[in-house]
Amino acid sequence: MAWVTKSERFNWEKETEEKEQPCPGPYPLPSSFKEEKRPCYAPFNSGSNGQVGTSTIMTSDERGQRVNVANLSRLVEVIADLGHKGYKVVLISSGAVGMGCRELGLKKKPTDPEMKRAVAGVGQSRIMRLYSELFETVGLRIAQLLVSQRDFLEQQRWAEIRDTISACLDAGVVPIINENDTTNTDGVRFGDNDNLAALTAIQLEAEGVFLFTDVDYLYTANPNVDPSAEPMKVVNEAFELNVDTREPGSSLGTGGMSTKIAAARTAHCAGVPCGILHGKHPERIYSFLTRLDEDTDTKTMTPSASECLSETETETEPAGTLFAARFGEQVTDKERWILSLPVVGEVELPQSCAPSAARGGLRAAVLAATAQKLEDMKSLSGTGHDGGVRIFSHKVEIARVRVSFNEAGCCLPGQGFAGVVLTPAAES
Repeated sequence: MAWVTKSERFNWEKETEEKEQPCPGPYPLPSSFKEEKRPCYAPFNSGSNGQVGTSTIMTSDERGQRVNVANLSRLVEVIADLGHKGYKVVLISSGAVGMGCRELGLKKKPTDPEMKRAVAGVGQSRIMRLYSELFETVGLRIAQLLVSQRDFLEQQRWAEIRDTISACLDAGVVPIINENDTTNTDGVRFGDNDNLAALTAIQLEAEGVFLFTDVDYLYTANPNVDPSAEPMKVVNEAFELNVDTREPGSSLGTGGMSTKIAAARTAHCAGVPCGILHGKHPERIYSFLTRLDEDTDTKTMTPSASECLSETETETEPAGTLFAARFGEQVTDKERWILSLPVVGEVELPQSCAPSAARGGLRAAVLAATAQKLEDMKSLSGTGHDGGVRIFSHKVEIARVRVSFNEAGCCLPGQGFAGVVLTPAAES
């Protein structure tokens, strides 16, 4: 996943008297890239949800489970090359449980929660050792950051984590972020690394986030069952996709694509473009970055073309799906924090409320709908902290609202009510 910020350019290596040499990786940047272009935070997700993340890092064959060193090596080379070009890179990596199973000789993931957390502890230390060795070969240092949803509950703590990540980047260190699977329970989990990646991108005011998966594109239908399925290369409006992102699988593809669409929508409303590409080909990110650098005055994503493709590509457009960002409105720190809050409930607006929301009466419509859901949200929360409520209309999330819970656990949506409108239709 990749972020672009407007911070000062920095060098990944210590300054020397000799002129800095380019990274000798096999993925040269396209000729359209300029050395003076603004630097970026480029968070990559070496895995999306649990299964896909582990399959990017691990592979299985007749010899059993083993580390997919080829995949990880390509990823590390790309990150190093981006660093030499002025990009600051953050890696969101899963795979702790899968690596732990390999280390302990387990043929499948444990179902017992305590054992699963123990296995994750074993795997997390091993995977960080592997990353350290790989990044050392390209002259980079790494930092491990394990987070939980509790870290996002308070705006002050949320800001402190953001500042810690930024400090790592300013020091020329690659932060590697994962959910803390050794201590987090189901009630306080992000759920998948697609979601964590989008939230981190929003937190850092990123200009892009990339999700690696096991397919090349988002498709118009499930390509495994529908031969007429066509790839979708650019999605200009993330909320126009008629997909229920609450379902684990969707008709648009496989491999947890619904979680990627949900993450893309979350990033989209904060003005962060999102790319989906195959985890075996991290070099394809260059073509996405070229797209994002074009036509910045009008904030449109104009496909550029063959010059930005790697030597192995034969298509006239990048292999992957780009969700264009929504522009035209400044997103505040508070709104970014609201989008990062743990989701403690969902509300489906009645049809009678939906027209009101479309005409700009979102707050009144949400309050009317949530009034019927307070008891449900009370049982879902149990935290006594702020939480986010997802507001749906016709199975599409249109807003994210912060609600408060008092000591008795009662939901107080009218007290300090704040929300983020996710769809242009709801703003009109």
